[in-house]
Amino acid sequence: MPGRPLSKIQCDSIARHSGERCKAKGYLKKSGFYRCRFHGGMCEGATTIEGKIKAYKNLLPFKNKTDDEIKKWIIDTKK
Repeated sequence: MPGRPLSKIQCDSIARHSGERCKAKGYLKKSGFYRCRFHGGMCEGATTIEGKIKAYKNLLPFKNKTDDEIKKWIIDTKK
């Protein structure tokens, strides 16, 4: 392994095929666990309002809503 393997914090995920811990570098998440980029460590989801609207449009309850209705719903639930 390149770098400093003794000071590296490993991912907390368990591999399905071997049952061992993942050996990749882990990043601290809001949940308190360390996850690597393969197990959900780098992506935090949509951050801009346009990205959130695009993501909500894929959900069944918001499928037939306009952008303005979804934007209003996002802002109202944020408060």
